[in-house]
Amino acid sequence: MSAPVPGHESSARAQRQPILSLRGVNRGFPGTKALVDVDLDIHEGEFVAIVGPSGSGKSTLLNVLGLLDTPTSGAYWIRGVNVADLDGRARADRRADDFGFVFQESHMVGRDAAARNAVLGLRARGIGPELQKQLVMPALRKFGLGHRAATPASLLSGGERQRLAIARAVIGAPKVVLADEPTGSLDTDNGNIVIRHLRGLSDSGTTVAMVTHDPDIAAAADRIITMRDGSIVMDTGDSRRADTVPASSAAGPGSKQGALVRRRRHETIDVVADALSALTVRPSKALLLIMAFLLGSGGLVAAIGLSESASVKVSARIDAAASDEVRVTRAAGYASWEAVKSDLKASVGLNGVHDAGVIAELSSSVVQPSTFRPASFPEQPAFNGAVRIIDSAYLRLQGATVSYGDVALLDHSFGGPVAVLGQDAAQQLGIAKPGPGVVVWLYGQPVPVVGIIDEPGRDPVLPSAVMVGVGSYPVTSNVAASLVLRTRPGMPAAIAEALPKALNPAEPGTVEVQTVADLRELKQGINADLGRLVAIVSIILLAMACLSAGTTMYMGVLARSSEIALRLALGMRRGVLASMFLTEGAVVGALGGAAGAAAGMGAVLAYASSEGWVSVIPWYASTWGIGAGLVSGTLSAVFPAILAMRSNPALLIRA
Repeated sequence: MSAPVPGHESSARAQRQPILSLRGVNRGFPGTKALVDVDLDIHEGEFVAIVGPSGSGKSTLLNVLGLLDTPTSGAYWIRGVNVADLDGRARADRRADDFGFVFQESHMVGRDAAARNAVLGLRARGIGPELQKQLVMPALRKFGLGHRAATPASLLSGGERQRLAIARAVIGAPKVVLADEPTGSLDTDNGNIVIRHLRGLSDSGTTVAMVTHDPDIAAAADRIITMRDGSIVMDTGDSRRADTVPASSAAGPGSKQGALVRRRRHETIDVVADALSALTVRPSKALLLIMAFLLGSGGLVAAIGLSESASVKVSARIDAAASDEVRVTRAAGYASWEAVKSDLKASVGLNGVHDAGVIAELSSSVVQPSTFRPASFPEQPAFNGAVRIIDSAYLRLQGATVSYGDVALLDHSFGGPVAVLGQDAAQQLGIAKPGPGVVVWLYGQPVPVVGIIDEPGRDPVLPSAVMVGVGSYPVTSNVAASLVLRTRPGMPAAIAEALPKALNPAEPGTVEVQTVADLRELKQGINADLGRLVAIVSIILLAMACLSAGTTMYMGVLARSSEIALRLALGMRRGVLASMFLTEGAVVGALGGAAGAAAGMGAVLAYASSEGWVSVIPWYASTWGIGAGLVSGTLSAVFPAILAMRSNPALLIRA
């Protein structure tokens, strides 16, 4: 067949040109053919009823006519334009401009008011709110729904929803209204009302194509097309068709068409509004998504703040010790406590050294600190703190204080070992305070507890440590004891240089000296490692949030398949539909990120306060938290958005 007559030919001939024209159209599905070699012309102003048994291809034909489905083969022209020449965007625009849809189930967005449902097609096309307001009330009044404008669609009766569907179909002044079983779910009275409205549209010049299985409903049409097994088997022809378009059509629906111009900014505004509407109507779902991103972003902010606060605390301790502390040990260790005391005496004699103490580490698995006599219980919890040999001078140098007892007994224990406990160690061992008969078992022997440390000062290990005095146990092999010297500020370097010769002039190389200043160069590496660990943990948290949110949003897409099909049918571009879901994800992620940033900063402040730290929260921490939530929320919506964008509206409506 030749293509439809070009528009530059005579006006009378152009008016006879079919508005819709199919030639040799086939549509196949796996295992079946829904349409077989369909030839069909529909002219402007016709009221066509398509009838036939179930499975005859009626709905498939309507979906092909409305660009909801694509023929497997054959040609289709709309007002002289070959559909095969249209890309996805052009098909959406053509669907929005030329077609209005009325489905059997009406397909309303139940959460939205009737007025907002009526202009859904206009919003899908990017029509401005001013024009929406101008058109919506006249359309609702025309179909007897003016008093229901503010009523949510979910509260309307079946007949009201179907009339609302017709109002939505014609409000954009389409040239063709496609109705698929528009009375199938209605009673007789409401069905007759719907048919009268469709009849009125046809009389005003709008082309109407209606699928129905009811012969009485079909009788209201001017032309009846009968289908069987995917083919047209009977066509009564148009008994009303004339060589001119009905006069009313000039002032009919198409008269407003020129004002309905798609604007990108209006599309964007409506996408954001619809995304927020979807979230507010499902608050429990939105709250769960926000909580997921709150945990991820909150963990990130808290980790950044805590790492910075810990870094400052560590740096402060190192810097404080760096100006006045030196540590000394013998490479081979000390053979006796007398040798330790000899080095201690020589060290204190150096100019610039204020005081000196001793510390040596013992293995807790060997000492086995316990509250109870060994073997008195089958299973006793293992002690997980440190065990040290110290003198009272070491505690004095560290600035440690005691809440109970006297640490001077570490130096004068009257011939037997005594123990001082850190607060955490005392709690683990079940000891509240020292006193007569209060002992801790070390090496299987009871040792009196003579003190409990309250404030550890510079040494962060003291709270979890059990400490005994120098000389408490005989030296059976060389002990790796260290001397801790407190110097005048600025003197550690000079004293470190003099110590080896002072302690062992013959072999100064056997004396190992370390200033705390040497640790300064480790700070940068420690901070970098800590930051890397924090980043890994935060990424894991955010990935879990993304996975959880993505799964929830995917299920949301499946639940909203009817809404997705409706928006596509009404002319929403696929990219705009995808952006709606991306916007939902971005909004939820940003809200979760903001809440997480606040929660994370609160956690940092609370923990730093409990530890006596100076809380340090970088200015960028909250920005990172919100940004991480925003990015991860958007990423979680990518797959659901692609799924929605690639949806086949004909299949969704059929389902």
